Amino acid sequence: MSDSTIQPRPPIVTIMGHIDHGKTSLLDYIRKANVTAGEAGGITQHIGSYQVSHKDATITFIDTPGHEAFKSIRSRGIRTADIIIIVIAGDEGVKPQTLEAIELAKSTQLPIIVAITKIDKPNLVLDKIKADLAELDLTPEEWGGQTIVQNVSSVSGEGIPELLEMIALVAEVEELKANYDPSATDGFVLESFLDSKAGPLSDIVVLNGKLKLGDVLLVGNTVYGKIRRMTNDSGAMIKEALPAQPARILGLKNVASAGDEFRVVASENDAMALIEAAKIPPANNPVIQSLLEKEKTLNLIIKADSIGSLDAIEYALGQIVQLDIKITIVGREVGDITANDIAQAKVQQAVILGFGIKQDKKIKELADLKDVAIKYYRLIYELIDEIRDQIIQLEGPKVTRTDLGELKVLKVFKEDKKSLILGGIVQIGRMVRNGLIEIENSEGKVIVQGKLTNLQQDKQDVSDVSDGNECGMVISCSFKKTTPIEGDILYVYEQIKK
Repeated sequence: MSDSTIQPRPPIVTIMGHIDHGKTSLLDYIRKANVTAGEAGGITQHIGSYQVSHKDATITFIDTPGHEAFKSIRSRGIRTADIIIIVIAGDEGVKPQTLEAIELAKSTQLPIIVAITKIDKPNLVLDKIKADLAELDLTPEEWGGQTIVQNVSSVSGEGIPELLEMIALVAEVEELKANYDPSATDGFVLESFLDSKAGPLSDIVVLNGKLKLGDVLLVGNTVYGKIRRMTNDSGAMIKEALPAQPARILGLKNVASAGDEFRVVASENDAMALIEAAKIPPANNPVIQSLLEKEKTLNLIIKADSIGSLDAIEYALGQIVQLDIKITIVGREVGDITANDIAQAKVQQAVILGFGIKQDKKIKELADLKDVAIKYYRLIYELIDEIRDQIIQLEGPKVTRTDLGELKVLKVFKEDKKSLILGGIVQIGRMVRNGLIEIENSEGKVIVQGKLTNLQQDKQDVSDVSDGNECGMVISCSFKKTTPIEGDILYVYEQIKK
Protein backbone atom coordinates (compact mmCIF):
# COMPACT_ATOMS: atom_id res chain seq x y z
CA MET A 1 0.00 0.00 0.00
CA SER A 2 1.13 3.55 -0.69
CA ASP A 3 2.38 5.57 2.27
CA SER A 4 0.03 8.38 1.18
CA THR A 5 -2.60 9.36 3.74
CA ILE A 6 -5.18 9.63 0.92
CA GLN A 7 -6.85 6.21 0.85
CA PRO A 8 -10.24 4.69 -0.10
CA ARG A 9 -13.02 4.96 2.47
CA PRO A 10 -16.40 3.25 2.94
CA PRO A 11 -19.48 4.82 1.33
CA ILE A 12 -22.01 6.79 3.37
CA VAL A 13 -25.56 5.88 2.39
CA THR A 14 -28.69 7.76 3.41
CA ILE A 15 -32.16 6.21 3.25
CA MET A 16 -35.17 8.36 2.41
CA GLY A 17 -38.83 7.87 1.57
CA HIS A 18 -42.45 8.06 2.71
CA ILE A 19 -43.48 7.43 6.31
CA ASP A 20 -43.93 3.75 7.18
CA HIS A 21 -42.49 2.49 3.90
CA GLY A 22 -39.93 0.36 5.70
CA LYS A 23 -36.78 2.47 6.02
CA THR A 24 -35.93 1.51 9.59
CA SER A 25 -37.12 -2.07 9.15
CA LEU A 26 -34.73 -2.41 6.23
CA LEU A 27 -31.86 -1.18 8.39
CA ASP A 28 -32.97 -3.46 11.20
CA TYR A 29 -32.61 -6.49 8.99
CA ILE A 30 -29.25 -5.35 7.65
CA ARG A 31 -27.93 -4.74 11.17
CA LYS A 32 -29.65 -7.82 12.66
CA ALA A 33 -31.01 -5.59 15.43
CA ASN A 34 -34.46 -4.22 16.19
CA VAL A 35 -34.73 -0.53 17.07
CA THR A 36 -38.21 0.12 15.66
CA ALA A 37 -40.06 -1.08 18.74
CA GLY A 38 -38.36 1.52 20.90
CA GLU A 39 -39.37 4.44 18.73
CA ALA A 40 -42.49 6.49 19.44
CA GLY A 41 -45.25 5.34 17.11
CA GLY A 42 -42.76 3.38 15.01
CA ILE A 43 -41.35 6.59 13.47
CA THR A 44 -37.63 7.30 13.64
CA GLN A 45 -37.20 10.30 15.95
CA HIS A 46 -33.48 10.98 15.51
CA ILE A 47 -31.09 10.43 12.66
CA GLY A 48 -29.36 7.12 13.34
CA SER A 49 -26.08 6.09 11.77
CA TYR A 50 -24.93 2.52 11.50
CA GLN A 51 -21.98 0.72 9.95
CA VAL A 52 -22.27 -2.79 8.51
CA SER A 53 -19.99 -5.23 6.72
CA HIS A 54 -20.93 -7.17 3.59
CA LYS A 55 -18.32 -9.55 2.22
CA ASP A 56 -15.23 -7.34 1.83
CA ALA A 57 -17.16 -4.04 1.88
CA THR A 58 -17.98 -1.74 4.79
CA ILE A 59 -21.02 0.53 4.40
CA THR A 60 -22.25 3.36 6.62
CA PHE A 61 -26.00 3.98 6.67
CA ILE A 62 -27.75 7.14 7.80
CA ASP A 63 -31.41 6.56 8.64
CA THR A 64 -33.27 9.79 7.91
CA PRO A 65 -36.80 10.29 9.30
CA GLY A 66 -39.68 10.25 6.85
CA HIS A 67 -42.34 12.35 8.61
CA GLU A 68 -43.08 15.80 7.18
CA ALA A 69 -42.19 17.38 10.55
CA PHE A 70 -38.60 16.24 10.07
CA LYS A 71 -37.97 17.87 6.69
CA SER A 72 -35.01 19.92 7.92
CA ILE A 73 -33.42 16.91 9.61
CA ARG A 74 -33.77 14.95 6.39
CA SER A 75 -31.97 17.73 4.52
CA ARG A 76 -29.08 17.54 6.97
CA GLY A 77 -28.81 13.81 6.41
CA ILE A 78 -28.13 14.43 2.72
CA ARG A 79 -25.07 16.57 3.42
CA THR A 80 -22.80 13.68 4.35
CA ALA A 81 -24.16 11.07 1.93
CA ASP A 82 -22.40 9.52 -1.06
CA ILE A 83 -25.34 7.38 -2.20
CA ILE A 84 -29.07 7.85 -1.63
CA ILE A 85 -31.54 4.99 -1.31
CA ILE A 86 -35.19 5.85 -1.94
CA VAL A 87 -37.50 3.28 -0.33
CA ILE A 88 -40.97 2.71 -1.79
CA ALA A 89 -43.43 0.20 -0.35
CA GLY A 90 -44.30 -2.36 -3.00
CA ASP A 91 -47.98 -2.41 -2.01
CA GLU A 92 -48.43 1.38 -1.81
CA GLY A 93 -46.27 2.98 -4.46
CA VAL A 94 -45.07 6.57 -4.80
CA LYS A 95 -46.50 8.90 -2.12
CA PRO A 96 -46.17 12.67 -1.48
CA GLN A 97 -43.14 12.29 0.82
CA THR A 98 -41.62 9.93 -1.77
CA LEU A 99 -41.85 12.68 -4.38
CA GLU A 100 -40.31 15.17 -1.96
CA ALA A 101 -37.48 12.78 -1.13
CA ILE A 102 -36.79 12.11 -4.82
CA GLU A 103 -36.64 15.83 -5.66
CA LEU A 104 -34.29 16.46 -2.73
CA ALA A 105 -32.13 13.50 -3.75
CA LYS A 106 -31.95 14.58 -7.39
CA SER A 107 -30.92 18.10 -6.37
CA THR A 108 -27.76 16.68 -4.75
CA GLN A 109 -26.66 14.99 -8.01
CA LEU A 110 -25.62 11.95 -5.96
CA PRO A 111 -26.16 8.37 -7.19
CA ILE A 112 -29.70 7.15 -6.42
CA ILE A 113 -30.75 3.55 -5.80
CA VAL A 114 -34.43 2.63 -5.39
CA ALA A 115 -35.38 -0.14 -2.94
CA ILE A 116 -38.94 -1.46 -3.34
CA THR A 117 -39.80 -2.83 0.11
CA LYS A 118 -42.49 -5.12 1.54
CA ILE A 119 -42.48 -7.40 -1.52
CA ASP A 120 -43.68 -10.25 0.74
CA LYS A 121 -47.09 -8.52 0.96
CA PRO A 122 -50.07 -9.12 -1.36
CA ASN A 123 -51.45 -6.63 -3.89
CA LEU A 124 -48.07 -5.41 -5.13
CA VAL A 125 -47.98 -2.58 -7.69
CA LEU A 126 -44.42 -3.05 -8.95
CA ASP A 127 -45.06 -2.13 -12.60
CA LYS A 128 -46.86 1.06 -11.60
CA ILE A 129 -43.96 2.01 -9.30
CA LYS A 130 -41.47 1.55 -12.15
CA ALA A 131 -43.67 3.54 -14.51
CA ASP A 132 -43.88 6.35 -11.94
CA LEU A 133 -40.09 6.25 -11.53
CA ALA A 134 -39.66 6.59 -15.29
CA GLU A 135 -41.92 9.66 -15.22
CA LEU A 136 -39.67 11.10 -12.50
CA ASP A 137 -36.50 10.63 -14.62
CA LEU A 138 -35.45 7.56 -12.61
CA THR A 139 -36.01 4.97 -15.33
CA PRO A 140 -35.11 1.47 -14.04
CA GLU A 141 -32.19 -0.35 -15.66
CA GLU A 142 -34.50 -3.19 -16.79
CA TRP A 143 -36.51 -0.58 -18.72
CA GLY A 144 -33.38 0.75 -20.44
CA GLY A 145 -32.60 3.47 -17.88
CA GLN A 146 -29.72 3.99 -15.46
CA THR A 147 -31.46 3.72 -12.08
CA ILE A 148 -30.80 0.59 -10.02
CA VAL A 149 -34.13 -0.72 -8.66
CA GLN A 150 -33.99 -3.61 -6.20
CA ASN A 151 -36.93 -5.51 -4.69
CA VAL A 152 -36.38 -6.33 -1.00
CA SER A 153 -38.17 -7.85 1.97
CA SER A 154 -37.23 -6.92 5.52
CA VAL A 155 -39.13 -10.02 6.72
CA SER A 156 -37.47 -12.75 4.66
CA GLY A 157 -34.34 -10.84 3.64
CA GLU A 158 -35.02 -11.42 -0.04
CA GLY A 159 -33.08 -9.00 -2.23
CA ILE A 160 -31.07 -7.44 0.60
CA PRO A 161 -27.73 -9.11 -0.30
CA GLU A 162 -28.22 -7.90 -3.88
CA LEU A 163 -28.97 -4.38 -2.59
CA LEU A 164 -25.72 -4.37 -0.61
CA GLU A 165 -23.85 -5.63 -3.70
CA MET A 166 -25.26 -2.73 -5.73
CA ILE A 167 -24.24 -0.21 -3.06
CA ALA A 168 -20.70 -1.61 -3.01
CA LEU A 169 -20.55 -1.51 -6.82
CA VAL A 170 -21.73 2.11 -7.02
CA ALA A 171 -19.24 3.07 -4.30
CA GLU A 172 -16.41 1.43 -6.24
CA VAL A 173 -17.34 3.41 -9.37
CA GLU A 174 -17.43 6.67 -7.35
CA GLU A 175 -13.83 6.06 -6.11
CA LEU A 176 -14.52 7.51 -2.65
CA LYS A 177 -11.42 8.62 -0.77
CA ALA A 178 -10.50 10.34 2.50
CA ASN A 179 -7.43 11.81 4.14
CA TYR A 180 -6.46 9.47 7.01
CA ASP A 181 -3.94 11.90 8.53
CA PRO A 182 -5.04 12.52 12.18
CA SER A 183 -4.10 16.20 11.84
CA ALA A 184 -6.82 16.58 9.17
CA THR A 185 -9.64 15.09 11.24
CA ASP A 186 -13.07 16.53 10.48
CA GLY A 187 -16.67 15.46 9.97
CA PHE A 188 -20.33 16.37 10.51
CA VAL A 189 -22.73 16.42 13.44
CA LEU A 190 -25.80 14.38 12.50
CA GLU A 191 -27.82 15.01 15.64
CA SER A 192 -27.18 16.58 19.03
CA PHE A 193 -29.18 16.56 22.24
CA LEU A 194 -28.93 17.16 25.98
CA ASP A 195 -28.96 14.09 28.22
CA SER A 196 -30.28 14.89 31.72
CA LYS A 197 -27.49 12.87 33.34
CA ALA A 198 -24.55 12.90 30.92
CA GLY A 199 -24.91 16.38 29.39
CA PRO A 200 -24.55 17.33 25.69
CA LEU A 201 -24.30 14.30 23.39
CA SER A 202 -23.66 14.36 19.64
CA ASP A 203 -24.03 11.73 16.93
CA ILE A 204 -21.30 12.34 14.37
CA VAL A 205 -19.74 10.85 11.26
CA VAL A 206 -16.02 11.24 10.61
CA LEU A 207 -15.11 12.33 7.07
CA ASN A 208 -11.31 12.59 7.28
CA GLY A 209 -8.53 11.73 9.69
CA LYS A 210 -8.76 9.71 12.89
CA LEU A 211 -10.99 10.94 15.72
CA LYS A 212 -9.55 9.86 19.07
CA LEU A 213 -10.61 9.87 22.71
CA GLY A 214 -9.21 13.08 24.25
CA ASP A 215 -9.29 15.08 21.01
CA VAL A 216 -10.54 18.67 21.25
CA LEU A 217 -13.30 19.46 18.77
CA LEU A 218 -14.42 22.78 17.37
CA VAL A 219 -17.96 22.49 15.95
CA GLY A 220 -18.86 25.27 13.55
CA ASN A 221 -17.48 28.41 15.13
CA THR A 222 -19.50 28.29 18.33
CA VAL A 223 -19.15 25.00 20.26
CA TYR A 224 -16.05 23.18 21.51
CA GLY A 225 -14.98 20.53 23.99
CA LYS A 226 -12.74 17.52 24.67
CA ILE A 227 -14.04 14.04 23.90
CA ARG A 228 -14.43 12.25 27.23
CA ARG A 229 -16.39 9.25 25.96
CA MET A 230 -16.99 7.79 22.51
CA THR A 231 -19.23 4.87 21.54
CA ASN A 232 -19.94 3.16 18.24
CA ASP A 233 -23.34 2.46 16.69
CA SER A 234 -23.72 -0.64 18.87
CA GLY A 235 -23.12 1.35 22.06
CA ALA A 236 -19.68 -0.14 22.69
CA MET A 237 -16.90 2.11 23.99
CA ILE A 238 -14.28 2.95 21.36
CA LYS A 239 -11.02 4.88 21.43
CA GLU A 240 -10.97 6.06 17.82
CA ALA A 241 -13.18 6.48 14.74
CA LEU A 242 -11.98 6.44 11.11
CA PRO A 243 -13.41 8.07 7.95
CA ALA A 244 -17.09 7.22 7.28
CA GLN A 245 -17.41 5.75 10.78
CA PRO A 246 -20.32 6.96 12.96
CA ALA A 247 -19.95 7.57 16.69
CA ARG A 248 -21.67 9.18 19.65
CA ILE A 249 -19.46 11.56 21.62
CA LEU A 250 -19.62 13.14 25.07
CA GLY A 251 -17.58 16.17 26.07
CA LEU A 252 -18.79 19.24 24.17
CA LYS A 253 -19.49 22.25 26.39
CA ASN A 254 -22.87 22.92 24.75
CA VAL A 255 -25.36 21.26 22.42
CA ALA A 256 -24.03 21.50 18.87
CA SER A 257 -26.21 22.29 15.86
CA ALA A 258 -27.11 19.29 13.70
CA GLY A 259 -25.51 19.59 10.29
CA ASP A 260 -22.50 21.60 11.53
CA GLU A 261 -18.98 20.62 10.54
CA PHE A 262 -16.44 19.76 13.21
CA ARG A 263 -12.66 19.61 13.18
CA VAL A 264 -9.94 18.66 15.66
CA VAL A 265 -7.86 21.50 17.12
CA ALA A 266 -4.75 21.44 19.30
CA SER A 267 -6.29 22.60 22.60
CA GLU A 268 -9.34 24.11 24.22
CA ASN A 269 -7.51 27.46 24.33
CA ASP A 270 -7.02 27.26 20.56
CA ALA A 271 -10.71 26.45 20.14
CA MET A 272 -11.76 29.47 22.21
CA ALA A 273 -9.36 31.71 20.27
CA LEU A 274 -10.79 30.48 16.94
CA ILE A 275 -14.33 31.13 18.16
CA GLU A 276 -13.37 34.70 19.06
CA ALA A 277 -11.52 35.19 15.77
CA ALA A 278 -14.58 34.02 13.83
CA LYS A 279 -16.52 36.97 15.22
CA ILE A 280 -14.17 39.36 13.38
CA PRO A 281 -14.22 39.62 9.55
CA PRO A 282 -11.05 37.90 8.26
CA ALA A 283 -8.29 40.23 7.13
CA ASN A 284 -7.49 39.80 3.46
CA ASN A 285 -4.09 38.68 2.30
CA PRO A 286 -3.41 41.54 -0.16
CA VAL A 287 -1.11 39.52 -2.43
CA ILE A 288 -3.53 36.60 -2.75
CA GLN A 289 -6.46 38.98 -3.18
CA SER A 290 -4.75 40.92 -5.98
CA LEU A 291 -3.87 37.71 -7.82
CA LEU A 292 -7.44 36.46 -7.58
CA GLU A 293 -8.95 39.74 -8.75
CA LYS A 294 -6.51 40.09 -11.64
CA GLU A 295 -6.51 36.58 -13.07
CA LYS A 296 -9.51 34.77 -11.53
CA THR A 297 -7.00 32.02 -10.80
CA LEU A 298 -4.77 31.13 -7.90
CA ASN A 299 -1.45 29.45 -8.71
CA LEU A 300 0.18 27.68 -5.79
CA ILE A 301 3.62 26.25 -5.09
CA ILE A 302 3.54 23.87 -2.14
CA LYS A 303 6.62 22.93 -0.11
CA ALA A 304 6.03 20.47 2.72
CA ASP A 305 7.77 18.25 5.24
CA SER A 306 6.66 14.95 3.68
CA ILE A 307 4.96 13.32 0.70
CA GLY A 308 2.01 12.53 2.96
CA SER A 309 1.57 16.23 3.77
CA LEU A 310 1.72 17.14 0.07
CA ASP A 311 -0.95 14.56 -0.76
CA ALA A 312 -3.15 15.71 2.12
CA ILE A 313 -2.93 19.39 1.14
CA GLU A 314 -3.62 18.67 -2.53
CA TYR A 315 -6.61 16.51 -1.57
CA ALA A 316 -8.00 19.19 0.77
CA LEU A 317 -7.59 21.93 -1.85
CA GLY A 318 -9.48 19.71 -4.28
CA GLN A 319 -12.48 19.71 -1.94
CA ILE A 320 -12.91 23.48 -2.27
CA VAL A 321 -15.79 24.19 -4.66
CA GLN A 322 -14.54 26.26 -7.59
CA LEU A 323 -16.64 27.61 -10.45
CA ASP A 324 -15.19 30.89 -11.66
CA ILE A 325 -11.90 30.70 -9.77
CA LYS A 326 -9.36 28.04 -10.62
CA ILE A 327 -6.83 26.76 -8.09
CA THR A 328 -3.75 25.39 -9.86
CA ILE A 329 -0.83 23.69 -8.14
CA VAL A 330 2.10 24.64 -10.36
CA GLY A 331 4.73 23.07 -8.12
CA ARG A 332 4.88 20.64 -5.19
CA GLU A 333 7.95 19.25 -3.49
CA VAL A 334 9.27 18.01 -0.16
CA GLY A 335 11.81 20.34 1.43
CA ASP A 336 12.41 23.94 2.48
CA ILE A 337 11.63 26.92 0.26
CA THR A 338 14.54 27.89 -2.01
CA ALA A 339 15.52 30.79 -4.27
CA ASN A 340 14.44 28.67 -7.25
CA ASP A 341 10.93 28.42 -5.76
CA ILE A 342 10.77 32.20 -5.50
CA ALA A 343 11.95 32.60 -9.11
CA GLN A 344 9.28 30.14 -10.29
CA ALA A 345 6.60 31.90 -8.24
CA LYS A 346 7.57 35.25 -9.75
CA VAL A 347 7.28 33.90 -13.31
CA GLN A 348 4.02 32.05 -12.75
CA GLN A 349 2.46 34.63 -10.44
CA ALA A 350 2.10 31.99 -7.72
CA VAL A 351 1.79 32.02 -3.96
CA ILE A 352 4.18 29.75 -2.04
CA LEU A 353 2.66 27.67 0.76
CA GLY A 354 5.07 26.20 3.28
CA PHE A 355 3.74 23.39 5.47
CA GLY A 356 5.60 21.98 8.46
CA ILE A 357 8.94 23.43 7.32
CA LYS A 358 11.26 25.97 8.89
CA GLN A 359 11.11 29.67 8.05
CA ASP A 360 14.30 31.18 6.62
CA LYS A 361 14.94 34.89 7.14
CA LYS A 362 17.05 35.28 3.99
CA ILE A 363 14.40 33.54 1.87
CA LYS A 364 11.76 35.86 3.33
CA GLU A 365 13.85 38.92 2.43
CA LEU A 366 14.34 37.63 -1.14
CA ALA A 367 10.58 36.97 -1.48
CA ASP A 368 9.78 40.50 -0.31
CA LEU A 369 12.27 41.89 -2.80
CA LYS A 370 10.67 39.91 -5.65
CA ASP A 371 7.12 40.72 -4.43
CA VAL A 372 6.34 37.01 -3.92
CA ALA A 373 3.96 35.89 -1.17
CA ILE A 374 5.02 33.11 1.19
CA LYS A 375 2.61 31.69 3.75
CA TYR A 376 3.66 29.17 6.41
CA TYR A 377 1.29 26.75 8.12
CA ARG A 378 1.39 23.99 10.71
CA LEU A 379 -2.25 22.88 10.41
CA ILE A 380 -3.98 21.94 7.17
CA TYR A 381 -7.34 23.39 8.18
CA GLU A 382 -5.76 26.83 8.69
CA LEU A 383 -4.30 26.69 5.18
CA ILE A 384 -7.60 25.60 3.65
CA ASP A 385 -9.65 28.11 5.66
CA GLU A 386 -7.59 31.04 4.39
CA ILE A 387 -7.83 29.96 0.75
CA ARG A 388 -11.55 29.26 1.08
CA ASP A 389 -12.18 32.64 2.72
CA GLN A 390 -10.55 34.45 -0.19
CA ILE A 391 -12.65 32.55 -2.74
CA ILE A 392 -15.89 33.06 -0.83
CA GLN A 393 -15.27 36.80 -0.53
CA LEU A 394 -14.58 37.09 -4.25
CA GLU A 395 -17.42 34.87 -5.48
CA GLY A 396 -20.13 36.42 -3.33
CA PRO A 397 -23.26 34.67 -2.05
CA LYS A 398 -25.73 35.05 -4.96
CA VAL A 399 -25.59 34.39 -8.68
CA THR A 400 -28.09 34.67 -11.53
CA ARG A 401 -27.87 32.44 -14.61
CA THR A 402 -28.39 33.54 -18.21
CA ASP A 403 -28.49 30.84 -20.90
CA LEU A 404 -26.53 31.77 -24.04
CA GLY A 405 -26.85 28.78 -26.32
CA GLU A 406 -27.64 25.11 -26.87
CA LEU A 407 -25.56 22.52 -28.74
CA LYS A 408 -26.28 18.94 -29.82
CA VAL A 409 -23.32 16.66 -29.08
CA LEU A 410 -22.12 14.77 -32.14
CA LYS A 411 -18.91 13.11 -30.92
CA VAL A 412 -16.56 12.95 -27.93
CA PHE A 413 -12.97 12.90 -29.18
CA LYS A 414 -11.04 12.66 -25.91
CA GLU A 415 -11.66 12.68 -22.17
CA ASP A 416 -10.04 12.27 -18.77
CA LYS A 417 -11.26 12.87 -15.22
CA LYS A 418 -11.01 16.66 -15.47
CA SER A 419 -11.65 17.50 -19.13
CA LEU A 420 -13.54 16.67 -22.33
CA ILE A 421 -12.90 17.39 -26.00
CA LEU A 422 -16.07 17.11 -28.09
CA GLY A 423 -17.78 18.35 -31.23
CA GLY A 424 -21.36 19.31 -31.99
CA ILE A 425 -23.77 21.57 -33.82
CA VAL A 426 -25.20 24.76 -32.31
CA GLN A 427 -29.00 24.57 -32.29
CA ILE A 428 -30.00 27.70 -30.37
CA GLY A 429 -28.11 30.91 -29.56
CA ARG A 430 -24.34 30.67 -29.59
CA MET A 431 -21.41 28.93 -27.96
CA VAL A 432 -19.12 31.32 -26.09
CA ARG A 433 -15.53 30.64 -25.07
CA ASN A 434 -15.05 30.70 -21.27
CA GLY A 435 -18.79 30.21 -20.76
CA LEU A 436 -20.05 27.80 -18.11
CA ILE A 437 -21.60 24.60 -19.41
CA GLU A 438 -23.97 21.82 -18.45
CA ILE A 439 -24.58 18.65 -20.47
CA GLU A 440 -27.86 16.77 -20.11
CA ASN A 441 -28.51 13.22 -21.28
CA SER A 442 -31.64 11.98 -23.02
CA GLU A 443 -33.40 11.71 -19.63
CA GLY A 444 -32.74 15.36 -18.86
CA LYS A 445 -30.19 14.56 -16.16
CA VAL A 446 -27.11 16.77 -15.79
CA ILE A 447 -24.10 14.51 -16.38
CA VAL A 448 -21.35 17.14 -16.85
CA GLN A 449 -20.72 20.62 -15.46
CA GLY A 450 -17.75 22.82 -16.12
CA LYS A 451 -16.29 25.58 -18.26
CA LEU A 452 -15.80 25.94 -22.03
CA THR A 453 -12.07 26.75 -22.07
CA ASN A 454 -11.40 26.53 -25.84
CA LEU A 455 -13.65 26.88 -28.89
CA GLN A 456 -12.83 26.11 -32.54
CA GLN A 457 -14.66 26.46 -35.86
CA ASP A 458 -13.06 25.06 -39.01
CA LYS A 459 -9.96 24.28 -36.88
CA GLN A 460 -9.56 27.98 -36.00
CA ASP A 461 -9.73 29.35 -32.45
CA VAL A 462 -12.80 31.56 -32.10
CA SER A 463 -14.53 33.41 -29.29
CA ASP A 464 -18.06 32.31 -30.26
CA VAL A 465 -20.01 30.16 -32.71
CA SER A 466 -23.59 30.97 -33.74
CA ASP A 467 -26.53 28.62 -34.35
CA GLY A 468 -26.52 26.32 -37.35
CA ASN A 469 -22.73 25.87 -37.25
CA GLU A 470 -20.58 22.96 -36.12
CA CYS A 471 -17.74 23.50 -33.68
CA GLY A 472 -15.27 21.73 -31.43
CA MET A 473 -14.54 22.57 -27.82
CA VAL A 474 -12.44 21.79 -24.79
CA ILE A 475 -14.31 21.61 -21.47
CA SER A 476 -12.75 21.78 -18.01
CA CYS A 477 -15.04 19.63 -15.85
CA SER A 478 -15.97 20.46 -12.26
CA PHE A 479 -18.47 17.56 -12.25
CA LYS A 480 -18.63 14.56 -14.59
CA LYS A 481 -20.90 11.60 -13.88
CA THR A 482 -20.81 9.82 -17.24
CA THR A 483 -19.38 10.34 -20.72
CA PRO A 484 -21.67 12.31 -23.08
CA ILE A 485 -22.93 10.52 -26.19
CA GLU A 486 -24.33 11.62 -29.54
CA GLY A 487 -27.63 13.41 -29.03
CA ASP A 488 -26.92 14.76 -25.55
CA ILE A 489 -27.55 18.49 -25.17
CA LEU A 490 -24.91 20.99 -24.01
CA TYR A 491 -26.02 24.33 -22.58
CA VAL A 492 -23.64 27.28 -22.29
CA TYR A 493 -24.53 30.02 -19.83
CA GLU A 494 -23.11 32.83 -17.77
CA GLN A 495 -23.55 33.60 -14.09
CA ILE A 496 -23.82 37.15 -12.82
CA LYS A 497 -23.00 37.66 -9.16
CA LYS A 498 -25.04 40.00 -6.99
